[in-house]
Amino acid sequence: MKRSTFVPMILAGAFALGGATFFAPGVASAGFTKVTPSTLKFEGIRYWRKKASEAKLGAVGQKMTPVAGKNYFQKKQDAPDGIYKVTIDARTTISSANANSWGVSAGASNLQGGVSHSSNYNGTITAYKMRIDLGNRAGNLRFETNRHNRHLTALKDEGKGARMVSAVWILVAGDESKEECYSGDLAVTNGVWKVSTTAEGCSSNSWTIAPGSVIAYEMVKVDKWDDREIVQKPTCPADYPTYDKRSSPVTPMDQCKKVTYEHVGVECKLLVTDNAKNWYVDSRSGRDVCKSKKGKPNKEVKCSKSGYDYVAQSGRDTCRKGKESFKDPVCPAGFDYNKNSTGNGGVDECQLRGIESLKPDSQDGF
Repeated sequence: MKRSTFVPMILAGAFALGGATFFAPGVASAGFTKVTPSTLKFEGIRYWRKKASEAKLGAVGQKMTPVAGKNYFQKKQDAPDGIYKVTIDARTTISSANANSWGVSAGASNLQGGVSHSSNYNGTITAYKMRIDLGNRAGNLRFETNRHNRHLTALKDEGKGARMVSAVWILVAGDESKEECYSGDLAVTNGVWKVSTTAEGCSSNSWTIAPGSVIAYEMVKVDKWDDREIVQKPTCPADYPTYDKRSSPVTPMDQCKKVTYEHVGVECKLLVTDNAKNWYVDSRSGRDVCKSKKGKPNKEVKCSKSGYDYVAQSGRDTCRKGKESFKDPVCPAGFDYNKNSTGNGGVDECQLRGIESLKPDSQDGF
């Protein structure tokens, strides 16, 4: 991952040992009471560790349960581009000596402010637990997933094994110890995380989180679906601009309508005794008139065919007959069409089976 020069103190992929193992089994330090290649335990709560570098916040995937080996998160897709609200709700400081004893390499480039480090880093290392709230306000995991249909569909497609990443433990090397510096707006762009903060006393107001700095994660699953969580009005195609609400038992579905017109000209309204050669239509603003070439009084004009409506206009008037055609309204991809809606004044609804609640995955299966 390319990181800009203002990215401070991020431990990138160089922390990985063999691409997976960060800590020696059974070793504990600071706030961690258990650290193994597959488990991190903090204050009685266990977090998954296998494939931690893929477990980005907001990602959708599958909980894998191999016959041999430990369970883990298999990512299917990153969180969609957008803004999430993240907070730090736990932290612990680790000495570089302990990190080295766990097999963690503290030598990484661009550790601080774009300064390149070629040797092992010997300062403190802090583990932060970064979380997205599970609620239904802007920036929360439920809210943002519900409003990104592609992400919601991916979650549904994974079935009972579907999981999302709601929290991660990240390692930060250096003297930056204010947890407020890593709380704020998490901007996701093409899978790249960047946290912006307004906290005072931070060495930067923007941080890029490298996948290699993620050492553990929390998985959540859908606790309950809600068929009416997301409702939209069906829309009409551009060439069928009129939306007609219908609610009778015979025709319950709304419709989209367009009207096309066939035009014919106007002619003089003459008596059978009049010589048509002596009369002509005089175009004017408003309704046209029929004038005589012989100086007789004006006569009215009419449509040249019956069944047409007269249309007065600037210039030569016309007559037209409308023909209605119809199409069904449409819903966005993934939404179900409800033609028997009783809400929204009886207008049909597009309904998406959104998330009503999320909950952390069981502590079993580590």
